[in-house]
Amino acid sequence: MIEVKKYRETRFWAVYVDGELLAVVVYRKGARAIAQLIQSTRAGKEAEGVA
Repeated sequence: MIEVKKYRETRFWAVYVDGELLAVVVYRKGARAIAQLIQSTRAGKEAEGVA
């Protein structure tokens, strides 16, 4: 599961993958781009049959 949410009590945004912090970025748009990239990579691996 991939989540994009505010990082603690700051103005920054965090990307969590399976509950583990992956990245902290300044803009929400950047965090969403990271999340989308991960999702598309995962979807590609599943389509190839690699888990």
